[in-house]
Amino acid sequence: MKTSNKISITELVLHPIRMRVIQEMAIRPTVTTAELGEALPDVPRTTLYRHVSTLVDHGIARVVSERRVRGSVERTLALDGAELGRHNTRENAPGNALAFLLNRYARFHAYFERSDADTGRDRLFLNGTVMMMDDGEFDRFLLRLRELLVEFSLGPGEGRRPRDISIISSPTDETGK
Repeated sequence: MKTSNKISITELVLHPIRMRVIQEMAIRPTVTTAELGEALPDVPRTTLYRHVSTLVDHGIARVVSERRVRGSVERTLALDGAELGRHNTRENAPGNALAFLLNRYARFHAYFERSDADTGRDRLFLNGTVMMMDDGEFDRFLLRLRELLVEFSLGPGEGRRPRDISIISSPTDETGK
């Protein structure tokens, strides 16, 4: 990491705005800050730039180039997959999983605290399904799921709003075979 500011990788990537920035960066080889602003129109520019800077400062994003645009500097960025991968270890996996689940819980809790919470209108649901597949079938399932996620990673548009979809593949209790 490039900065001495102590922030855990989990804290870094699970922040809702930074997570959306990372997702946008993950589907493109490079992206400008202006393009990120277009992709996340509900995020104020100053907030977006602050979170992008945090990702750059911690090595998750890197500046590929900079150019002057109307008196300011526009950065072209790329996601540093190697830096993200460096934190994806067996040793920190349980902590990352717990942080992810607690983040999900906090979002649900905040949602249900709202006076206007309406699960039907907001299409909120929870689902747990155990599927019987061999490794090859599961790999094909994941590939098709990825294709769906990419297909529906649509940009801003009339009537569109951010939808937070979490998918977890977890171990099952195999003792009761």
